[in-house]
Amino acid sequence: MVQNTFGGLGGDDVARDDRILVLTRAVALVVIAILMTAWVVLFVWPEQTDRRFAWTIEPTMTPMLMGAGYGSAAYYYGRVLLGRRWHLVSLGFLPTTLFTWMLLAATFLHWDRFHHGTFAFDLWLWVYVVTPFLVPAVWWTNRRHDPGVPDPDDPPFPGWVPIALRIAGAFMLALATWLYVLPTNAIERWPWALTPLTARTVAAFVALPGVAWLVIAADRRWSAAKAMVETVAIGLVFLIVAVVRAWDQFDHSNPLSLVYVAGLVGTLAAIVVGYALMEWRRHGMVRA
Repeated sequence: MVQNTFGGLGGDDVARDDRILVLTRAVALVVIAILMTAWVVLFVWPEQTDRRFAWTIEPTMTPMLMGAGYGSAAYYYGRVLLGRRWHLVSLGFLPTTLFTWMLLAATFLHWDRFHHGTFAFDLWLWVYVVTPFLVPAVWWTNRRHDPGVPDPDDPPFPGWVPIALRIAGAFMLALATWLYVLPTNAIERWPWALTPLTARTVAAFVALPGVAWLVIAADRRWSAAKAMVETVAIGLVFLIVAVVRAWDQFDHSNPLSLVYVAGLVGTLAAIVVGYALMEWRRHGMVRA
């Protein structure tokens, strides 16, 4: 049996039945509730973070960016909750793990910025104390059920796709590192106003899809990649809506404003074209 990077570690064929464990579904259900709450607070009511969120965030572009990430993640964990096979949703757990560790560290680095003694802060703290350990533990427990091989109708990626994904992933991780490690430098150049805390928060939301591209390139199964690709696409749609809503908050003299918007639109267009190409190749294999 040829095994991909993120397949099972051994055991008999029964262990590799590709099922999603009850524990995994239960965690997904709880996570969805938290993510949808965050999406409403941050994306629908971004101007009310002083009363409804763990800390006050200004301008509203940043909470809407966060809400876009949480809303798209709710879609992904909905796929986990309702899915039939583990390998179709397995690739999102490692990106989520890095994301949660980055936000946990940011919380302690900027402890004084939070609304201590509020329910919103208590929920934030518990989420980011628990999930950095819970998410990888769930992935590790369920991963032995991954058969580790492509589906019969999985089309191979064109040779340039893994290379492009690695380049995109490396670029996004470099950008996230800049925002996280040198927030003051990033604040001076970013297209809308940030603080050290929001710079590090944005970094986490940039790093997550960056890792997603890398794990997709390593796994190489289109069936495993689809849920993550759809999740990123949904997040980009939310982000474009956020940019339209908050366009007056951008520094229009800063070339990065247009670069940022062009990056969102260009990435979404590339995803749509790539998705259509892979689905066309998959249907061609089915007919054959």
